[in-house]
Amino acid sequence: MIGRLVLGATLALAACADEPRSVEFFEYHPEVALEVLTLCATGAKGGDECVNARAGLAAVRREERMDAYRRQF
Repeated sequence: MIGRLVLGATLALAACADEPRSVEFFEYHPEVALEVLTLCATGAKGGDECVNARAGLAAVRREERMDAYRRQF
């Protein structure tokens, strides 16, 4: 019984994972973006998830650079 419940929950989560996460998600979770980009570099992951992770991480780094620039003045 518990085995079937675990299997059902795993399948339900796997079905939800098909939708690529948004750029905004990766902006708020840059550590996840780095993990996804590592998988993208090895070919284990691809498509919109990689594009969104790259864009989200770029936005975070851009904001960090702007913050550093503003602190100079």
